[in-house]
Amino acid sequence: MVLMRHGKAVSREVAGSDEERWLTEEGREDVRRVAKCLPKPVVIYTSPLRRARETAQILSELTGAPVEVLESLAPGKLSLKELPLRPGAVYVAHNPDLERLLEELGCSAKLSPGGAAVVDLASRKLRALLNPDFCP
Repeated sequence: MVLMRHGKAVSREVAGSDEERWLTEEGREDVRRVAKCLPKPVVIYTSPLRRARETAQILSELTGAPVEVLESLAPGKLSLKELPLRPGAVYVAHNPDLERLLEELGCSAKLSPGGAAVVDLASRKLRALLNPDFCP
């Protein structure tokens, strides 16, 4: 399972609402860098918010994996029991929800914008923490 935080986005003031915040060019580039370090996904599940959908679209363009929007990935709704657990899936969502889910899995980690955590669900171990600053 890969839990990914959306890339850097414009402020709420610029976008007009939290739901419509879009990725900055830096955020797009961060997502592209991290995508190169990720295991190839079979599906990308994403929050319905624009910045998460844009992150998922970039991943899809680079990997060919299909994208599916899940309401359960929206801010304040993320829960392990509500996720369709699928081997090889990437879940694009928001903080602090992602970091709370990592803690629920026993894997405490800080996710930077555009960052991802690769978690082995069977052992509940953090296998990799991918940060845009450390991916080529």
